[in-house]
Amino acid sequence: MSSYAGTMLEKYKARGPLIDANLLLLFLVGTYDLRLVGDGKFNKLSKYTVEDYRLLMRLRAVFTNAVTTPHVLTEVSNLTCDLPEATKMQCLGQFCQTLDAMEELALQSFEVARRPEFSFLGLTDTALAEVSHRFLIVSDDARFVGRLNANGMDALNFNHLRAHLFE
Repeated sequence: MSSYAGTMLEKYKARGPLIDANLLLLFLVGTYDLRLVGDGKFNKLSKYTVEDYRLLMRLRAVFTNAVTTPHVLTEVSNLTCDLPEATKMQCLGQFCQTLDAMEELALQSFEVARRPEFSFLGLTDTALAEVSHRFLIVSDDARFVGRLNANGMDALNFNHLRAHLFE
């Protein structure tokens, strides 16, 4: 594994990851039915593979706990609603179980929007930037991770983990 990834995993092991919306969607839907991952029927998950889901599970197991924000959860809920009706109902049921295992951070949107990053990151990603000093941000959005890293904030690109597969 790259030294940066290893350092970040160790640094935040006790505090936990804050997983971006697309990866949390992968976690949620994959936990419900792994056959929906990468099958091409659900566009938001077509770029992922079953191995990506397993890697995400391995990543999650490294940490003592996990956190999220209402902003990420709203995006995941909205993305889940794109599923076929029967699958959507089951996934939203799974959504509640997933939330029980996570700590939700209360962030005021109007406060988040005052951050300088808001004008180019938007609300959800700016909320992640707001707490990046306390939790490891994990995202597959290279542009977002790059901006956080360039501004001295800790974030890990899931695509880099794919390449290393916890060597």
